[in-house]
Amino acid sequence: MNMMRWRRSSFTLLAGASALGLLAGPAWADGSVSFSADIRPLIKARPAFEKFIDETFDITDTGWGTRIGNEAMPHLGGARMGPYEFQAIWHGGAGNVPVTLVIDTDIKFLDGKGQEITDGQLENAFSLKETFSSIEIEPPKN
Repeated sequence: MNMMRWRRSSFTLLAGASALGLLAGPAWADGSVSFSADIRPLIKARPAFEKFIDETFDITDTGWGTRIGNEAMPHLGGARMGPYEFQAIWHGGAGNVPVTLVIDTDIKFLDGKGQEITDGQLENAFSLKETFSSIEIEPPKN
């Protein structure tokens, strides 16, 4: 897996989970997401970015996010979280260029009462709340 992926917004979370021994085995993997159904609602909160993305890229609807495994968070097993990667065509001054568009998010894990988990006890997470943070443009993945 590309190590640059872990240096994005979820790095602190993953490092903390690793230190707690929560990343044993297949606890984290890639899982598919839909740009229109899963990501667009996040981007709508930042209209200037939404407009830029819509005017600058043609994005495939199916992309990849980090899939949470049952071993790490039993109540969130199978859920996806950022960063998300999509293949796209960048309409730039040099013409149309294939790229990987990375959508970074800020993530908060919530317990069964809807309170943010701040003590590192991520196995108690019942839901997560993501907000759009930024985009990155990388070379296309083969």
